[in-house]
Amino acid sequence: MKSSLIRELVASTKSIPDLISFAGGFPAPATFPKHILSELYLNVVNEDGYEVLQYGASEGDIQLKNELIKWEGYKELTTQKMLITSGATNGIFYFAKALVDPGDVVLCEAPSFLGSLVAFEAIGAETIGIPVQEDGIDLDQLIHTIQSLKRQNKQIKFLYLIPDFQNPSGVTMTLAKRKELIALCIKENIPILEDNPYSRLRFFGKTVPTLYSVCASDFAGAEIVTEIVSFSKILGPGMRLAFVKGSAEIISRMESWQQKITVTPDCVTQRVAALFLNKGFINPHIETICNYYKPFLHKMLSELEIHMPDKVEWTKPEGGIFLWLWLPEKTNADELFALAREQKVAFIPGSKFYPTGQEKFNCLRLNYTFSTETQIEKGIERLGNLLKTLLA
Repeated sequence: MKSSLIRELVASTKSIPDLISFAGGFPAPATFPKHILSELYLNVVNEDGYEVLQYGASEGDIQLKNELIKWEGYKELTTQKMLITSGATNGIFYFAKALVDPGDVVLCEAPSFLGSLVAFEAIGAETIGIPVQEDGIDLDQLIHTIQSLKRQNKQIKFLYLIPDFQNPSGVTMTLAKRKELIALCIKENIPILEDNPYSRLRFFGKTVPTLYSVCASDFAGAEIVTEIVSFSKILGPGMRLAFVKGSAEIISRMESWQQKITVTPDCVTQRVAALFLNKGFINPHIETICNYYKPFLHKMLSELEIHMPDKVEWTKPEGGIFLWLWLPEKTNADELFALAREQKVAFIPGSKFYPTGQEKFNCLRLNYTFSTETQIEKGIERLGNLLKTLLA
């Protein structure tokens, strides 16, 4: 079972003084609502301590579920179609465990989130990546891959996607492509796992409905989409809190795995999150986060325009926390990582975001939410100068 290569790479740079790192996927600590949360934690333990310090329900706190249903506004959503998990990665793992036998196929975007890829590989899935285009996953290539796998009598258990401000590319799938994708998966009977940590971090542009929402509104009665929503980027990753929406059948199977592995999500944190929602803090807080991050995205995009060589291309997202750079075909970002570290700037090589054996090496991921604007200016200049030297 592979370890998290990203965490190892990030750890390898920690001892370098004055290093400017665009490597991690960390939210800015300044966005954590610590004063509100500290009061809520105190209130919860004082008022509900005898309940929430006890073992809780494996499916999650009923108060939190009810507040989430009110917040999201889905008329047909019930508590039986929702599971609270200790972070999104646990939810992704339980979903995969509920469906996948060793040797089954999981389809995903390429590139995709490494944490999910290693989870799929750990349970014995054959993970196959489909290229990401400017408007989302390549549907023509997806159709071709599905047909090829069917001819080989391989079992495709689900399609894993991050449709909004994708990690690592920053790409958002268009509404038109979302509808085409859902129709295709209904026709082929392929469940969709929608990973949604970033959709609410939109700084400008028009919000695109989630796959789960599109399925509910345009494909009445279809329950092919399961959505996992993380609080890591909107409250704090240390709270380890996420929730899952899906069919009652898949939620029940995921809950069975949670009973065996986690037993119950953190009961105190769940109740705190319920109060955060109930008191109306969540939407103003998300607006505050978006206003905080927006200038950092603009800064990184403008510095890339100034310092990058002509042959380098990059995505231009309207939110989220990542950018993706494509380098000339023969440039190896794994080798560039070691050279950049000597120049005291760090990123994550793009090869880490592909299934094993399907890697591309002329690409890299940048994070802009954990740096100051001065660090972005200096770090992108260093990286640009290094690339100009290499490509000269």
